[in-house]
Amino acid sequence: MTDSELYTTWGISLGVAAVVVIIAAALLIAIILTARSILRHASEAEAAVARISEHTRVIWALDQTNAVAREILDESTRIDGQMERIAGALAHDEPDGRS
Repeated sequence: MTDSELYTTWGISLGVAAVVVIIAAALLIAIILTARSILRHASEAEAAVARISEHTRVIWALDQTNAVAREILDESTRIDGQMERIAGALAHDEPDGRS
């Protein structure tokens, strides 16, 4: 191999190595930019989840509201039954003899 061929081979090898380094650097930069984008979107998603959680908290309280409403309905039904018994007893005990 002559000096000219050696320098040509060395130059081609150096060029190929430079291209490989540039491609690797470009890929690394793309990975870094993608990771930053993912981090930004994850932060936005976290904030959205917090807002959704805050806005839907009342939905979870709806079970408690329904339970209280059932208790009120049961108690009012019980009171209604007692009022009917009292009204019936008073109707039978009227002094003018009406029943």
